[in-house]
Amino acid sequence: MTIINVTLPFGLISKVNDYSTIINEILKYDIIFNILKFSTSSSGINLLLDIPEEEIATITESLKKNNIIVNKKGRITIDLEKCIDCGACVSLCPTDALSMGGVEENNQLEFIEDKCIGCLLCIDSCPRHAIEENK
Repeated sequence: MTIINVTLPFGLISKVNDYSTIINEILKYDIIFNILKFSTSSSGINLLLDIPEEEIATITESLKKNNIIVNKKGRITIDLEKCIDCGACVSLCPTDALSMGGVEENNQLEFIEDKCIGCLLCIDSCPRHAIEENK
């Protein structure tokens, strides 16, 4: 499975039925997928989808022809100069990709990229804006 970020611009969604049109566009290919995150931003509705790797091209092409913005999994970068190791991001991480190191690591923030599912919940939690989406 591979995770992709999907943004539905607000201009595409004027009524509730527009959501079902978009989901049906994916379902017509009989592909099983998971919606990991559903959120809104100034650009539109954001979905984090977990899709079989072999179906990425099919789904991406289908969504893009409907003016939906599709990106591969959102990764993060951490600016260690800005980070104050407060741990605010750690409590929100659903996969323990972010953790606080032990005494021997000076209790610093640690990031394990392989555990990250790209939910990007940590970005908004950082009081110093040390975590950003890697685009």
